[in-house]
Amino acid sequence: MVAMAWNLVPFSAMARNLKKKKSIPKTRKASKKGKGTSKTTKQDAKVLSKENDCGETKNLIVDILNSPGLAGEFESRDSVPPLVVNFDTEADVSGGAVVDMRKHLDNEPSGIESKDDKKLTKRAKKKLKEKRELEIRAAEQKRLEGGQAPDSVDGYEQLVRASPNSSFVWIKYMAFLLSIADVEKARAIAERALQTINFREEEEKLNVWVALFNLENVYGIPPNEAVLKVFQRALQYCDPKRVHLALLGMYERTEQQEMADQLLKAMSKKFKTSAKVWLRNLQNLLKQGSDAAEMVLNRALVSLPRHKHIKFISRAAVLEFKIGSAERAQLLFEGVLRNYPKRTDLWGVYLDQEICRGDASVIRSLFERVTCLDLPPKKMKFLFKYLDYEISQGEESQIEYVKIKAMDFVNSKLG
Repeated sequence: MVAMAWNLVPFSAMARNLKKKKSIPKTRKASKKGKGTSKTTKQDAKVLSKENDCGETKNLIVDILNSPGLAGEFESRDSVPPLVVNFDTEADVSGGAVVDMRKHLDNEPSGIESKDDKKLTKRAKKKLKEKRELEIRAAEQKRLEGGQAPDSVDGYEQLVRASPNSSFVWIKYMAFLLSIADVEKARAIAERALQTINFREEEEKLNVWVALFNLENVYGIPPNEAVLKVFQRALQYCDPKRVHLALLGMYERTEQQEMADQLLKAMSKKFKTSAKVWLRNLQNLLKQGSDAAEMVLNRALVSLPRHKHIKFISRAAVLEFKIGSAERAQLLFEGVLRNYPKRTDLWGVYLDQEICRGDASVIRSLFERVTCLDLPPKKMKFLFKYLDYEISQGEESQIEYVKIKAMDFVNSKLG
């Protein structure tokens, strides 16, 4: 019973507290019976509570600031000198060390953001970062190409540590090792570059793969099998179409025509909806003077989606102008412009190619056709182009004729 009494004491105290708390709303209810006094009392109570809180906070802050321990801590921190880091340390290049490339840039990025950098948006920060990276790479390239390249392994090691995502530096390192006949070390550096470069830097990684293609093409045993092994590995990490195009470029540069033909045949089946692949195939056939170019053109139009036809035909016509037949090129342009007469971009490409050929009668007939079209004034830039062409030819009668034609066009649109 005694234990129960002791246990009941706190509950009885809690009950008394609850009764006191319940008595407050009763007085408020009673105040509501008064005329217009309830709202003012509530507002006064809020103001008084805020003033009390502010006064307590101020007193607390004053007490903290006046405490001797905190003041001593502030004084001890003031006595500590600031940390100074020298980023401009430089060593002799001939001894193997490499100067930090960021020393040569005026806007050196630091680890701590300034107030201006904090105010920038994410997109602006990204652009600023890309700009700084481009400046760093430009400085690296200028230095390596300007006769200031390191002449030792240690020098290149410091350079790749300073710019680990720069394929240009890694490839220069590989070239240096090949110059001293260390092929295995060059392969190891290529593998290390592929592991070190950030996976987001797809272009940089692809550059290293292409460098590895070239290395195996020269030093592989046998070269074709070594290149194909690297090619199969690269397909697992990079965009397949870009890897195929890179390998095709290497075959074309080294004049391995048979390998290029085999690769193009495989690419035409694998990437049949790619206009770029069909154009490379057409270019290869035109360079060889093959009669199969027209057949490939027809196959491409069957395989490509409809929205790519105009782009493919116009670029195929440009290839015909450059390395094929001008008559076939004219037929291609005329066929497209017959269906899309108001495509001023196609007219412009057609005129540029004919101006390069230099047949004045054909050029003037094209200018006459395009300037007679019912086009808005913004798209009638061909009048100025026509005038520039006649001025370059130096015939006064033709120049006056084009000026009168331009004035007639302006009067017809304004009148």
